[in-house]
Amino acid sequence: MSNGEKYYGGFFWVAIVSFIVPVFVAIAAFNNIQTTTKPKPNPDASGVDHAIWDYLLKAYVTDGLVDYDGLKRDYLFREYIRELGAADPDALKTDAEKLALACNAYNAFVINGVITHKIKETVIPDPDTLGFFDLKEHIFAGKTISLNELEHEMIRPVFKEPRVHVALVCAARSCPSIRAEAYVGSRIDQQLQDQSIQFANNKTYVEFKADSGELHLSSILDWYGSDWDEQFPNGGYLRWIADLTTDDAIKNACEQAIAQQVTVKFKPYDWTLNSQADPKKSGGHGGGGFGSGSLPDQ
Repeated sequence: MSNGEKYYGGFFWVAIVSFIVPVFVAIAAFNNIQTTTKPKPNPDASGVDHAIWDYLLKAYVTDGLVDYDGLKRDYLFREYIRELGAADPDALKTDAEKLALACNAYNAFVINGVITHKIKETVIPDPDTLGFFDLKEHIFAGKTISLNELEHEMIRPVFKEPRVHVALVCAARSCPSIRAEAYVGSRIDQQLQDQSIQFANNKTYVEFKADSGELHLSSILDWYGSDWDEQFPNGGYLRWIADLTTDDAIKNACEQAIAQQVTVKFKPYDWTLNSQADPKKSGGHGGGGFGSGSLPDQ
């Protein structure tokens, strides 16, 4: 430049780029987290907004593990629990909608119980006191109920849907992984089927031991196996697994087990809390001074 003038054009464009790039990065990051942004209020006929629950699950569940501390801090979780307490299930038109509500309520109440009692390790630490699943502390549709009442009086005998056992999650690592989305009436059949496929193809729940020739299954099928008998009269839960598995060895083992040619054994149940946090670092105690030490329906 002549006449002693200085050229600042280069600095100008550097400044512009320095401003624009972070903006585009921020926009891209925002687009990636839109699935966990606060939902708009949209309660169904029962008065419960399952979009809230869907948001919370997407935000605080990863690979079947729950961020209990994050849920505790989120006011939307408290709002969802409040809505469940005031729910009117009879206002829903279909059984599918009612079943979705009940499944969502059970899983939310389990999580709320873990938070309320500051559980860090397991939901069944003490066999001598009233159990986690027996405590009448959850308000659903204006009534105070226990988890056992919800599952074994209001869900299983009413809907007679054995696949609820892969949807209801009791906060233990041997439970089926909690689904990172809310159950909804319009899709619950597909959701339960997807949960079933994941269950049948996961060695945590279904495994064939070639060396011993034994079929090792989740204890859930030991405790509630009879729930499959009506829908699968020719083999019960073994037929259910055989229809779902992609492993030929497991499929053949199920067929042989139905013919009583293969021994079925049930896996020990890991009651360790399905938490993202390390219990050794998170402090607190095992289970709030209570726990049934029993199966969930005892």
